[in-house]
Amino acid sequence: MIKNFPCNCILRITLIINCIFKFAHFPSPWKTAVVVPIYKKGKKTQAPDSYRPISLLSSLSKLAESIILKRLEEETEHKLIPFQFGFRKGLSTSEQLLRMVEHVREGFCNKIDTAAVFIDIAKAFDRVWIDGLLYKMHKLRITRKLILLLQSYLKGRSFVVRVDKVLSTPRTTEAGVVQGSRLGPHCFNIFINDICQMPDTELCLFADDTAILSSGKTAGATMNSLNNHLTELEKWLIKWKIKINSDKCQAVYFSRKHNLPPKYIDGLSHGAMKRST
Repeated sequence: MIKNFPCNCILRITLIINCIFKFAHFPSPWKTAVVVPIYKKGKKTQAPDSYRPISLLSSLSKLAESIILKRLEEETEHKLIPFQFGFRKGLSTSEQLLRMVEHVREGFCNKIDTAAVFIDIAKAFDRVWIDGLLYKMHKLRITRKLILLLQSYLKGRSFVVRVDKVLSTPRTTEAGVVQGSRLGPHCFNIFINDICQMPDTELCLFADDTAILSSGKTAGATMNSLNNHLTELEKWLIKWKIKINSDKCQAVYFSRKHNLPPKYIDGLSHGAMKRST
């Protein structure tokens, strides 16, 4: 649509975007999202959880975001951990899944079991601690002016809810990266880039989906390595104000043996564990 604008309009938009970078300030009118609740089929119509919020942003805002994102990627792409496959060029869900399958298959070939925990972050994008994110950008040595611009972009945001043609009064957002934005996914990758790693486990990430794999010649060694990682992960989650959706977390034990080990994974008994042979 913007490509079809007359030349004088495109020139003015270019000047505005240049000023955004010059003054490290994101225009306030572009920081208001329109949220449209979409009904989930089969759910109770009166329950708030029965609706999926879709965030609509200004086209001009998305245009500016795409330029900011390009500069942010230039500064950070090579600094992201190699285990993160989400929202990165040349990487996909299939490749991460293949990496996990190969890890388990290699264990089977060597007569080694593999235990895995799949972790779901509750409302991952909505609850990102903005000050914590800006701190991590500083630790990654992103240029000061770009951090100031991203601070202006992330803070002071608001939204209105639209039902039919009626808009609610504006509400401010105190946390989270912007849903439906182009910058949001990359900002989230930066926020979890320092997730704890351990030498005896394998970490697999696809955006906010996290899997931890542990292999060993004995069930005890396998479970101990996994539990040690989960203990450190818990400390990291608390520090950065990240919550886990325990109902959606799963533990799986990959083995050719018929009996699961009578062990615990971070408080989950073997009765809550699935077996794959």
